[in-house]
Amino acid sequence: MPFTGSLEDRIAIRELNETYADAGFRGDVDQWLGCFAEDCVWITEFGEMRGKAQLRGMWDQIWQTMGALGFFTVLGSIEVAGDTARTRAYVREIFLAKDGALQKLVGRYDDELVRVNGEWRFARRDYSVLIRETGAAVTA
Repeated sequence: MPFTGSLEDRIAIRELNETYADAGFRGDVDQWLGCFAEDCVWITEFGEMRGKAQLRGMWDQIWQTMGALGFFTVLGSIEVAGDTARTRAYVREIFLAKDGALQKLVGRYDDELVRVNGEWRFARRDYSVLIRETGAAVTA
């Protein structure tokens, strides 16, 4: 079953994903980092980052060239087991670079979450690009 665990936990996990998306839209690095556990792992096409200091460094690097970000997320699965959970999330990202270049992505996050002081946080986010659209070219 793709959705297990208490309704309270599943709502909190959805709100964590929504907070993550909101932080991206607004370019709020502190809110974005607040979504992660201290010893987190974030894996993307840029590499593997461990801990919030490395995440902040990658955020700063990405936002040097990015002018705006649209980030939409939908959860395909939430499986809660005590103080840990696994989720699958699909995202639509639209990047507008400061030089005017536009890039659109559809991606997937496979996540491991942990409850920290009663709050859900991402322990590991493993991201893969499913569709990349740049200009007139589309790749999958």
